[in-house]
Amino acid sequence: MGMESLTEATLADVCNLVTDGTHDTPTRVKTGYPLIKAKEITGGRIDFANCDQISEKEHLQVIARSKPEFGDTLFAHIGASLGEAAFVNTNRAFSIKNVALFKPNPQAIDPRYLYYLVISPFFQSLAKGTKTGSAQPFLGLSQLRGHRIQYHRNLGTQRRIAGILSAYDELIENGQGRVRILDTMARSLYREWFVHFRFPGHKEIKQVPSVLGDIPEGWSVKKLGEVCVLTMGQSPKSEFYNGSGQGQPFHQGVTNFGERFPVDGLFCTVEGRVAEAGDILFSVRAPVGRMNIADKKIIMGRGLSAIRHKEGHQCVLWEQLRNRFTAEDLMGNGAIFASVTKSDMLGIELLCPPAGLMAGSTRQLKPIHDELFTLTKTIGNLQKTRNLLLPRLLSGQIRLEAA
Repeated sequence: MGMESLTEATLADVCNLVTDGTHDTPTRVKTGYPLIKAKEITGGRIDFANCDQISEKEHLQVIARSKPEFGDTLFAHIGASLGEAAFVNTNRAFSIKNVALFKPNPQAIDPRYLYYLVISPFFQSLAKGTKTGSAQPFLGLSQLRGHRIQYHRNLGTQRRIAGILSAYDELIENGQGRVRILDTMARSLYREWFVHFRFPGHKEIKQVPSVLGDIPEGWSVKKLGEVCVLTMGQSPKSEFYNGSGQGQPFHQGVTNFGERFPVDGLFCTVEGRVAEAGDILFSVRAPVGRMNIADKKIIMGRGLSAIRHKEGHQCVLWEQLRNRFTAEDLMGNGAIFASVTKSDMLGIELLCPPAGLMAGSTRQLKPIHDELFTLTKTIGNLQKTRNLLLPRLLSGQIRLEAA
């Protein structure tokens, strides 16, 4: 293997500019220029869909100081998001607030290579060290500019390393795009049948009153306890927990929830209350109503419950609960709950169509859910491989011939 020769410099040595965004609070407008803050930088992506907009005048004032351009790296250097980074992969005009901006000097460092350096454990250790014990963690520009980095001097080597890692990121990004499309399809299909009542043959069926408002004749409203098996979690003693993979995966609450499936972090060596693969994991403590799907057998702590449909209509149940609990901590009559009991859970009202229609909706939703499961697993494996490769390639531990 052997180590490849690395050189050392400060971040300022390899960048034309290390600066940050505005510290003011520009006025928000309905339509204008995106204002990207630290919370809009997650997992290497810039979230333009959920950010604030500011006027052209204010945007021009901000970009006079720091103008993000294609090839730059954004770095959250203040607050809870400290350490999050994103490669600017767009020519779109936008402003930044409480985010640092690194403009690479292309004669010294490849732009994508710089981004991978910033998200590597070597650079991130700076953020981790700052986060501990500080109420509002913060990395000043002088600290960032003076931060020493080790990197490959040869630009060709840098480009090849960035090429390998970005090939993984592209596959991950494509997979995530597909997940978003499938997820929207499942949600729309459910709403079409169960919210707008435009299911096959709906025109011949009149509406009748129910506790959930007008519903098609032949449909009923049942309590969750009538149609599902509910298991409430119970926490074993902490001496049985470990992070080294002994025993079964253990989930206490939503800490390790993913977009759809939980990510295992803790394990437990005694059998407790379990959720089986396919069960819906429902948070019963704040945030009440956040959900994931168990992708394997797990042991559940007090913060979770597991829900399984008695007739196997898990896909419909997932969409129904997800449609119902759009806002966290809201149960039933709009009252906010910090936690819910077993009887609260058993009393959740569910809309139940006739058996034939329920089976039909499961037939429509199950292939989408199955594909979402496969895609999510593939993305997870790609992320694992990339995260293993990244520090080894950057440290020269893996020679490029071997990679």
